[in-house]
Amino acid sequence: MFIVPIAPMKPLEPLKPMDFSDNGKTHGRDQDMRSFRNVLDNAISSLQETQNASRYDAYQLAFGNIDNLGEVMINTLKAESMIQTTVQITTRVINAYKEIMNIQI
Repeated sequence: MFIVPIAPMKPLEPLKPMDFSDNGKTHGRDQDMRSFRNVLDNAISSLQETQNASRYDAYQLAFGNIDNLGEVMINTLKAESMIQTTVQITTRVINAYKEIMNIQI
């Protein structure tokens, strides 16, 4: 009997910077957009760091180099909760965008 190994998930790719300028005109909202972008960038980078820590712990556990199983479980649960939070935020942002697009002027 052949046992198929579990393949690791690919990490999320970082967001690409977007240009919010309107032909060189600056608006008062540009500062708010940059801060929102920074919040998203920070959230994604912390998600990637948590996933990397969890992946490293799983690798070390597979080779028997870790004695503290509790720390491995905590890092795994952190990564799982960060993924669920990211999915919820993405869903809510998309729903808000759809609602804004449905507003009749």
